[in-house]
Amino acid sequence: MRLYGDGRLVHQAQSDEGVIEVVDSGDSRSLHFGTHPRQSSMRISDPAYLDLSYTQAMMGALLLNPVPRRVLIVGLGGGSLVKFLLHHFPRCQIDVVEYRQDVIDVAHQFFGLPDQEPRLNITRGDGYLHVSQLFYETDISYDLLLVDAYNHNGMAASVGVQPFFDACVGIMSEDGVMSINLWGSDRPGFNTTMQRINQSFHGRTMLLPVENKGNVIALASRFAVSHSELKLLRQQVDDWEMRYRINLPKSLQNLIRQNRNFISRLFA
Repeated sequence: MRLYGDGRLVHQAQSDEGVIEVVDSGDSRSLHFGTHPRQSSMRISDPAYLDLSYTQAMMGALLLNPVPRRVLIVGLGGGSLVKFLLHHFPRCQIDVVEYRQDVIDVAHQFFGLPDQEPRLNITRGDGYLHVSQLFYETDISYDLLLVDAYNHNGMAASVGVQPFFDACVGIMSEDGVMSINLWGSDRPGFNTTMQRINQSFHGRTMLLPVENKGNVIALASRFAVSHSELKLLRQQVDDWEMRYRINLPKSLQNLIRQNRNFISRLFA
């Protein structure tokens, strides 16, 4: 049995894809893949709240598209992003692709992911293959594409390749925004992935580092975003913070500070 500080192990299982564990500590419930880092976290008393700072940063995509009608999530985890969207956007259709069946089962059993929800469709499969199939075989388009596909070794390899990001662009609406969780401390891998994203999105890419964490969120859009347009969002962002209970003012501040000429310097 692995030790997680003062946490209590409430579920442990082994599948062909690896170990999966659920740990309770006070009002917090976390998902682990056999290692100490949390793959997902939930406030037991408030399941729709985004408990981890990187998930709040991922929803910085709302700064660029505040009224998503259709969302694709690649990588389910404990379903934190799904529950947030279901709670705050009652007219939004949410599609999810998750590689591991045991993750889907645990999200339903231990993290309050609804079983019967007409606005939610979960597919078991590989993220790259699923997005490619959507691109080549359907006319579906998404306003938000949230990519958080990690295993115990790091980001799933198939969602870091150039064809994946090319297909992502192809399934997004004209107002579409992709938000992807990256691991910034792996500089070679991070730079390679960012170069691919930047190529697929023709430079329409911004970075949002997560404070005091190794995570860096990349936001990429089908449309150009100017520095002045970001500054104009200051008039609305305080209201959005109260509504969604996430630190969007801080995310906006970081976007404004980090991205003035940043991409051109990084990829020159």
